[in-house]
Amino acid sequence: MKYLILPLALISTSVFASDTLSKSEKGEVELMLAEAASKLIYLERDCGKPMDKQKFKELAKIKAFSEGFTTIEGISWERVKRKAHKGYGALKIEAPVGELCEQYKADIKGNYRFLKEH
Repeated sequence: MKYLILPLALISTSVFASDTLSKSEKGEVELMLAEAASKLIYLERDCGKPMDKQKFKELAKIKAFSEGFTTIEGISWERVKRKAHKGYGALKIEAPVGELCEQYKADIKGNYRFLKEH
């Protein structure tokens, strides 16, 4: 019986360990989400397409999963927010009067085909 308990304990530990992100993975996920959020901020402010912040967090989980991450637990939403606003500033400099609206709408529709248009 002792011989069976040890392997089971190791397996369960490795399963739980895989549901946490390393420091570098957290940074990678935060950057990926910030890039998406900066485009959504642009769509909201410059294209008149409102963004539901709670829905964004749910979509963030799907986006991270589609990129190979099993979780987004432990990321800093505050860092994502700061990076997103910084990214929005760069987008605003690049396209100050909404020139990227159609491109970003198409990007979102292409990446999240299951979303309904509102």
